[in-house]
Amino acid sequence: MRCWGDDRSKQEGKSFLSGNRYIDLLLLFSAAIALKLFIFFTVSDPVVFFKYPFFADQLNKGMDIGERLLDLSPLYLYGMVFLQKIYGSNWEAMTVFQLLAGSFNGILIFLIGEKIFNRAVGLTAAVILMLYGNLTLFELTLEPDSFVLLLNSLFLLTVLWTGERSLNTHSALIWLWPGLILGLSVITKANALLIWPGVIFWIFWTSPGGKKIRYALLFTLGVSLLILPVTLRNYIQFHDPVLVTADMGKVFFHGNGPGATGMERADLPDQGFIEETGGEPDFAHTLFRSTARGLTHRNLSPSESSRFWVFRTLDHIRSHPYSAFKLLAKKFVLFWLNYEVHDLDTNYAYYQTIRAWPLVPFGLIAALGVVGMFLSRKNLKQTYLPFLMIAVYLLTVVIFFNASRYRLPAVPFLCLFAAYTILSLYDRLKRKQGKPFFLIAVPTVLLFILSVFSLRDEVAALDRWQQATRFHYNLGGNVFFKKGEYQKAIEEYKRAVALAPNFAPAYNQMGKAYAMLNDLSSSKKSFLKVIQLSPAVDQGYMNLGLIHALKGEKEKAAFYLEKAVVLNPKNFKAKEHLEKLMSR
Repeated sequence: MRCWGDDRSKQEGKSFLSGNRYIDLLLLFSAAIALKLFIFFTVSDPVVFFKYPFFADQLNKGMDIGERLLDLSPLYLYGMVFLQKIYGSNWEAMTVFQLLAGSFNGILIFLIGEKIFNRAVGLTAAVILMLYGNLTLFELTLEPDSFVLLLNSLFLLTVLWTGERSLNTHSALIWLWPGLILGLSVITKANALLIWPGVIFWIFWTSPGGKKIRYALLFTLGVSLLILPVTLRNYIQFHDPVLVTADMGKVFFHGNGPGATGMERADLPDQGFIEETGGEPDFAHTLFRSTARGLTHRNLSPSESSRFWVFRTLDHIRSHPYSAFKLLAKKFVLFWLNYEVHDLDTNYAYYQTIRAWPLVPFGLIAALGVVGMFLSRKNLKQTYLPFLMIAVYLLTVVIFFNASRYRLPAVPFLCLFAAYTILSLYDRLKRKQGKPFFLIAVPTVLLFILSVFSLRDEVAALDRWQQATRFHYNLGGNVFFKKGEYQKAIEEYKRAVALAPNFAPAYNQMGKAYAMLNDLSSSKKSFLKVIQLSPAVDQGYMNLGLIHALKGEKEKAAFYLEKAVVLNPKNFKAKEHLEKLMSR
């Protein structure tokens, strides 16, 4: 299939859909927003991951959020601060805004595909992206991931436009524009900075000899102009030269530390338990900093804390080189796996709803995309930029871990190559070229089968854990507990521990629910199970002490409350009850 600039392929592009480019764009946008709104009204729930709304609300109230500022996407955080000033804490308005932005992303992919391949490839890629329902789930979550896709697509389109224009104009200043847009992407998610060296290489590869350095410098200046204010803010406020955010060490440990499997993270001991008592969303960031400071007995700055976890993880890798190599290879394979590893509760719940719908799964996009990359390999100068975007986010997964949101920014560009494969198959079929057709179709089918059925046991085990912890515990039992529906909460906690027998937080909450129903015997059994599973955490001891206090067993109550205070001197609730008990 000839795709670059020949008359026949252009005619094929014009006959696709309406035949009118602008009507095609309008139809595409309308179809995308209609599907996204349908998913929104079908699966969404106001129980959202509320990290950004929480901190945006605190900033709007004039509160100082301290070092948590360094854990958050600057562009997305301040964008939410602005939207909250207009709409208040209205999660539906913010979600619809993200759906509109996501629908516009399809148009950008159409335009990129039209420039690199032809109009038919662009439209097919946009339709595939629209039918990838998992993307809409991220747009329903108040997290910056969907805006990374939008900014990256806008950036790539601007690079293509700038590359064309710079051949016909004497002004090199236009190279500031793609730099500025990439800068916006970096201050949304810092790993977008990995795109910068790849584009510098492309500039030197494709630009006229005497202008390469000037273009590269202006492009770099554009990127720097957007990052520099964030870095200055961090240095002025924290006396710490943090480029954008200070969470790389934590995430690197998650992906490569002891116990990391590629799909499951390496966590600190009893991390989930401690996070629940942190009092603010995504408390793990604070926990990792406090743990680093405790282990070094130094008041580490946020960037020093991040480096501490990087070096600690590298020490682990050096101690287990063969296992580390296998893990990296496994993460490379996991990148292409059909299963979506959701590390946000709401996304996992939404995914359970739509995974049976007739939408395009990631495994099919990956299989078609890999074949498309192979078919277009001889035209690397034209396809280099989408190749680069896929490579950057593949590298992100290999360095860190395979959560769906880490590979998500590669999907629009995989859709371009997937569309190229589909139209290549159509071209062979139309020409009745049986052998070339099967040479494309058979590898595609085999890759899709591998994507679906590889690592099935591990995927099944992870899915059981996700159902237990995210679905039955967080979105089931904890929601019922907050509503005061304690019997329903207990039923959900029982379902959680049936799937994950060693999940101590579920026993802890179950014990509280039994206590609220005055079933102190069952409550005591639950808290004893918590102590058995998490003996280094104060919660089980404190709660068991309170149960003994309610039963009038003063000595036993004092024993367990004292144990809780020893384990966590900052447990003021245990201290308060112990003091009351001893004063009687």
